[in-house]
Amino acid sequence: MKRFFSIILAVLMLASALVGCGDDKKPTQNNDGFLTVYFFDVGQADSSLLLFPDDTVMLIDAGNKADGEEIADFIDDLNIDVIDYFVCTHPHEDHIGGALDIFDEFKVLNVCVPNIDADFLPDTLIYKNLVTAIEMEGSREIKLSGGTAVIEKEHYNVTALSPSKSSVFSDMNDYSLTLLVNCFTNTILFTGDAEAPAELDMLASGINLDADILKVGHHGSGNSSTEDLLKAVTPQVSVISCGEGNTYGHPHDDAVKRLGKIGSRVFRTDTVGTVIAKCHNGGFNIETDSSIELDGNR
Repeated sequence: MKRFFSIILAVLMLASALVGCGDDKKPTQNNDGFLTVYFFDVGQADSSLLLFPDDTVMLIDAGNKADGEEIADFIDDLNIDVIDYFVCTHPHEDHIGGALDIFDEFKVLNVCVPNIDADFLPDTLIYKNLVTAIEMEGSREIKLSGGTAVIEKEHYNVTALSPSKSSVFSDMNDYSLTLLVNCFTNTILFTGDAEAPAELDMLASGINLDADILKVGHHGSGNSSTEDLLKAVTPQVSVISCGEGNTYGHPHDDAVKRLGKIGSRVFRTDTVGTVIAKCHNGGFNIETDSSIELDGNR
């Protein structure tokens, strides 16, 4: 009888060990019940990290090629080894350049990309490397169009707002994947490099664009954040990712003035460093950290 119970105990211990081995996600340092968003200071590029209350991890873009290693190191320092959703808003180098370092360092479960006609996709080495990395990783590639739910959970959801299936643009920037994140009582709109044509497309669709925090389109270019869009979004806070002294003149004075006109508080990564939003049930807090500089070009 003792031998019988010893065998049962051994089986239970083995089963418990196997269950532990099957859990390939470490608990992150985001166990405070918030949605924490890092709008990284990656110079004249773009990258944001979202840590949801249930430890789901979403990375939106990965900066330039030179930024990838530093972004990966920062995420690794948070005790993260799995990226649940890696969103590549559009295939330009300053948004997907660091992608290979992300695939090298982490297990990437899902890759979200805009649903763009194959004939319009670029023939660049950066983009080809991304496609190869997705295939080698075995990630599930999700091609998103406006109106598609990405995540639906009890306390939060993420929805793609654009591009629509019928969108036809002349500039790749306008095919940027735009995401609306709702968590608790807070809403954040991520617009990639979308400019006026894409903004008008979203407005014409009649979708609700209202958001508390706006990730400003195309680094604050003069042709983004149009007056009509800002009237629909009415963001309390606007975050602009741009590089100090960049040759593009981003953010453009006209875009900054339009944001100021609606009373939105503007945070620029070139002046305040990484912007951190902590969203809880009842509101959100904004912090800045100039020590988090992940621009590999510095």
